[in-house]
Amino acid sequence: MAKNRLFGFGEPLTAREAAEGVAAEKLLELADAVGFGAWRAWMHIPDLLENPTTPKHSQIERYTKLLEKASQLDIEVMGMSHDWFLPEGCKQSQGCAVPTRDLTPGSLYMQMLHMLEESWLTLVTCFPQVTMWQVGNEWNSHTFLHPDGFLQSDMKDPFTIDEKMDIAVDMMYFSAKGIRRANPQAKVVSFSPCPLFPTMGGDLPYYMPMQYAIAQSLDRVYSRIVSGKFWSEKTDDYFDMLSWHPYMFCMELDKIQSYDEVSYKFDEPGDLWKDYSDAAYRVMRKYGDGHKKVLLTEFGFTDCGKPEVEARQAEYYRKVFELCKKMPYIHTVHVFRLLEDTAMLDRGGDHQIGGLSEVYFGMFKESKHEFAPRKKAIVLQELAGGTEDLFSVGRRIIG
Repeated sequence: MAKNRLFGFGEPLTAREAAEGVAAEKLLELADAVGFGAWRAWMHIPDLLENPTTPKHSQIERYTKLLEKASQLDIEVMGMSHDWFLPEGCKQSQGCAVPTRDLTPGSLYMQMLHMLEESWLTLVTCFPQVTMWQVGNEWNSHTFLHPDGFLQSDMKDPFTIDEKMDIAVDMMYFSAKGIRRANPQAKVVSFSPCPLFPTMGGDLPYYMPMQYAIAQSLDRVYSRIVSGKFWSEKTDDYFDMLSWHPYMFCMELDKIQSYDEVSYKFDEPGDLWKDYSDAAYRVMRKYGDGHKKVLLTEFGFTDCGKPEVEARQAEYYRKVFELCKKMPYIHTVHVFRLLEDTAMLDRGGDHQIGGLSEVYFGMFKESKHEFAPRKKAIVLQELAGGTEDLFSVGRRIIG
């Protein structure tokens, strides 16, 4: 009997393999024990390719073995890349950056788009067993789509939200072309809009929850596609499935001065949380895409290392998946993420994307703690239907 694809997780397993000293296949066993039926796999173009037309053969072989393990465990894989190559003449050679939008033939921008198409063609050709590909991550934010040479440290001169959505439509079209050339049967998943603080590019009125930036971004995407001013007026030429990240954050999270405050900055999920996604789905229906499925490719709770907060948040997952029963358009919720990343603290966790909160999304502790399940893992196992003792699985993997 196939697993329930509603229950998924996201984790860069090959990166964690190197950090934890434990084979990524073993980490998949940890996910399997919970009952997860889907995995959002970090498969970045520059990590797996030398250039747009040349695979890194050792990396391809490594990932092929990992994908075979996922298949054996009946875990559906969606590959995702949020990095790409840039042409000579740019300040960068790869990353989440693009040169100035210029549709003139031969421009740096058009070279980048053609390199993107070729990169996806090469990558997807290497992995015919992957049936879904997500072409980008949170392109409505400054972090994951910015000008060539943009510095995260000062955030000066980012793209406007309209500039980002122009570029996002271009990139989805050329990415989809490459994917379809390689595997016409594969599903193309849109980039994943996220909630936006004003400091990350949001322009919602101050009195609206920033999660509605998801629907707003999608409406900007669709309006461009149907305008006749882009590459095609057919949404199918850009994506087959939609995705977004309906995280729950307090409107003032970016102003928190101390993480002692985090215990009361997260609200319990309810009808408002459901409406963040329903609003995005209403946009899909407005433009005739109500039949397409949606993946929530990142969603989860972080406790910033506070046990009492984690205990409460673990119970929130029951409410989330109960609400999902009323959202039949959702195919998978990819819980972010499988493991804690306390090593990030040694790398300067307060300066990472998301700060200290990024460290404590994990459902399991790391190898030094024998992959002990946190409370959220235990609750998710109850929901997903896993039956193994998670403490025993963690010890077995270490042993």
